[in-house]
Amino acid sequence: MRKIRGVATSGGVACGLVRFVYDPVAAPVFCKAADVQQELARVDLAWEAAKEELDLLCGIAGREIGGECEKIFEIHRMMLDDEEYSEAVRRVILEQGACAEFAVRRATIQLGAMFSGMEDAYMRARIADVQDIGRRLLHALNPALTAQPPLPEGCVAAAPYFTPSQILQLCGEGVRGFLAQEGSSKSHAAILARMLGVPAVTALGVSYSRLYDGVMAITDGFTGDVILDPDDRALTAYREYAKRPAVREETLRQLCSLPARTRGGRRVGILANIWKTSDLPLVVSSGAEGVGLFRTESLFRNRTEPPGEEEQLRIYSSAARQLGGHPMTVRTASLGAHSQVSCVSYEEEPNPAMGVRGIRFSLDHPDLFCTQLRAVLRAAADSPIGLTFPMVTGVEELHHAKELLRRAMEELRDRNVPFCENIRVGVMVDTPAAALIAEALAREVDFFDVGTNGLTQFALAADRANPALTTLYDFHHPAVLELVRRAVFAAKNAGIPAVICGDAAADPLMLGFFLSLGVEALSVAPSSVLELRRAVRSME
Repeated sequence: MRKIRGVATSGGVACGLVRFVYDPVAAPVFCKAADVQQELARVDLAWEAAKEELDLLCGIAGREIGGECEKIFEIHRMMLDDEEYSEAVRRVILEQGACAEFAVRRATIQLGAMFSGMEDAYMRARIADVQDIGRRLLHALNPALTAQPPLPEGCVAAAPYFTPSQILQLCGEGVRGFLAQEGSSKSHAAILARMLGVPAVTALGVSYSRLYDGVMAITDGFTGDVILDPDDRALTAYREYAKRPAVREETLRQLCSLPARTRGGRRVGILANIWKTSDLPLVVSSGAEGVGLFRTESLFRNRTEPPGEEEQLRIYSSAARQLGGHPMTVRTASLGAHSQVSCVSYEEEPNPAMGVRGIRFSLDHPDLFCTQLRAVLRAAADSPIGLTFPMVTGVEELHHAKELLRRAMEELRDRNVPFCENIRVGVMVDTPAAALIAEALAREVDFFDVGTNGLTQFALAADRANPALTTLYDFHHPAVLELVRRAVFAAKNAGIPAVICGDAAADPLMLGFFLSLGVEALSVAPSSVLELRRAVRSME
């Protein structure tokens, strides 16, 4: 028996034989092209096939798993549109006379190396996504090249690293857990593993060895421990340990109908964040008291034209009906070069994370913005729907947004279309600037949504998707806590509610801090609602 340790990436415990996963991109073997033009044509066909496959996958992921999963594969779709990648493949064919398969492998490795050397942290973290795309192109060219020998059901899959597509595929084949030499809890693969509820341990480093292939392993996704070749005592302990999540889940389920109230009798509102309406069944079943944040970017993805007013109206109205009278806050689409969609054109930006995004993008595209505003106003005519604006950094931006809201109202009046005349309007406090001028913003709106993810990233200059910055991205940092405190106090002084959104809202260690500020509501992922309710009920 031997114990090794990595980074706990996805919670849960699994026991099974370790089986290693083949990497079809890792070792390019040169193959001479019989006809260069024919190989170029094959590449073009493979590119289109990969795009179609990703379009289909995005839809399936959004419906069956959730908006976050859909967003991952949308990023892959955008990367396929990168002309630099396709031109690199074509150059290898033209200059070396190579076959399409070799060209894709070579260009994928080169692109990955280029990403690893980029200054932008987010781009450096996308190496696994590049590999994923390369595999998809290889599959389109020759499915035999990417054929993975079937893994036995119930095994623990091992690889130097995992891509999102691998996680999705292997989970579907009955893999119980994942072990990886590299990776972090912030990677797209890790996000998918957590969404699918499969234990994973990454960053095993030098502890990783192919000698473990076929060895029995207990994988603890809570602690990062991996027990190789466990003895009978360890296996017995594992079986008892493995029962705990199921027992815990049943205990949490019993909390659905109970109020989120502290032992001292203080009531705390628990809301859910959603990406699309397919997330709503879990919201309802978890007993959430409404939707604190409907991130609407997904409505604009995987389409050639932006959604019109009537389509958006149907979506918002359907969501409101499913909530059965509980409130819902719609965040206007936070589009921009950082979150591109094919139905909208963009200007190239050197640093999209700090560029035209959020409310800036909406104000630069008033027709697109007003279409969404009209749809929300109409849906709010007979449902408790509010509206919030993302990435507001100044009162002037807010005034401009409210002016366009008034314009949307006038357009509906001219059409004699019913709408909500007094819709609740809020802002996302998701930048340090918004937190620092919170008192001025609070005088202009009906509520705050305090976006802890944005506050943490911008305050600490740390991209949460970058594995190298895992220890720096910390919403417990005093600077982040101070920004949250300023926002909440400004809201209280103005007599408006402040809803805490983002990852920090689901952190039990942060709950005491939020309650000490007088926060009355938290909005979390649907999967975190029950756990948060338990945490609230355990507080004094």
